[in-house]
Amino acid sequence: MPASRRLPAAGALLVLIGAAIAAVPALVSDFVLLQIVIKSLWLGIAGMSLAFLIGQAGLISLAQTAVFGASGYLMAILVLDHGLTIWAAVAAAVAAGPVAGLVIGAISRRSSDLYLMMLTLAIGVFTFFFAQQYQPITRGHTGFNGFDAPLLFGADLSERKPLFYVSAVAAVAVVALFRLVMRTPAGLAFRGLRDNRDRLQALGYSTSATTISAFAVSGFAAGVGGVISVWYNGAISPGSIDITRIIELLIVVTIGGTIRIEGAFLGALVVTLLRNYANEYTNRTETLVGAAFMAIVLLSRHGLLGILLNVKSLALKALRFFRGQRMASEKEAVA
Repeated sequence: MPASRRLPAAGALLVLIGAAIAAVPALVSDFVLLQIVIKSLWLGIAGMSLAFLIGQAGLISLAQTAVFGASGYLMAILVLDHGLTIWAAVAAAVAAGPVAGLVIGAISRRSSDLYLMMLTLAIGVFTFFFAQQYQPITRGHTGFNGFDAPLLFGADLSERKPLFYVSAVAAVAVVALFRLVMRTPAGLAFRGLRDNRDRLQALGYSTSATTISAFAVSGFAAGVGGVISVWYNGAISPGSIDITRIIELLIVVTIGGTIRIEGAFLGALVVTLLRNYANEYTNRTETLVGAAFMAIVLLSRHGLLGILLNVKSLALKALRFFRGQRMASEKEAVA
C-alpha cells in the first residue's frame, strides 16, 4: 500500500479499535469483563511473546513464564519490600522483561529445535523453584499477596473498567510495537533465522545475536503481561509460573496459532472460556482443554486463526467466482 494511503488507513483502524474498546464494557456483564475479557487480554499479551518467537523467529521457548514472573516479582518486591513508588516499580518491571529475555537468549543462543525447548524448559523450572525456595527475596511458596493496583489519572486499576481499558490499550500497543519490529531489518533477520539459519549466517548475520535480539523483543510482551497479571490477581506466587503455567502458555499459543501474533489472544480467549464455563458441565476441565488442543492441532497446523484465515480465503474466492460468473452473464446478455 502506498505511504499516502497507509496513514489514513492506519488512522481509520485505530478509530475502529478505539470504538470497539469503548463499547465492550457496555456489551458484557461485569463477570464476563473481569473473568473472561481482562484475563484473556493479559494472558494473550504474555502468549504473544511466545507466538512472536515461534512465528517470526522459529524459536520454541518454554521460558516465557520465567520472564513473565521476573517482571511480576520485581514490581511486587520493589513496592512491598522496598517502598518504591508504584509507577517507578512498573517502569522497572516492564524494562526487566527485555533484560530477562536477553539473558535467556544469551544462555540458549547456540541451541535450536528440541534442545532449545529442553534448555528453556529447564530455565522455566529453575525460575519456579528459585521463587518457591529462596524466601529472603521471593517470600517462598506464599509469594506476595495484597498487592494494590495503582491509580491512573484518578482511576483505580483494581476496578474492572479502568483495568480493562489499560489492558486493552497495552495489548494494542504491544501488537503495534511487534508489527513495527517485523517491518524492520531486524524483523527480516528473525524470519531468516526461522527459515534457514545457514543462509542467514552466509549473508553475514550472526545467528547468536539474532536469537538474543528475538528473545529480548519477546520479553517486552511477557513483562507487560506479568505486570498486568499482578494487578489483576493482586498477588504473585510460585504457582503463577509453575510447570502448569508453562504448559498453559504453550496451549494458548498453539490453539490460537502462530501464523500471526494476534492468534495468542484468540487462544487465550478459548482457554479462558473453557476454564470458566466447562466446569458447569464436567469436573474434567483440564481434560476438555487438552481435547480442544489436540483437535485443533489435528485440524490445522496454524491453529484457530489459520482456520479462520482459510475460511476467509475460500469466501473471497467464491465471491470472485460468482462475481465473474455474473459479469460473464451480463456480457452475454449485452451481446
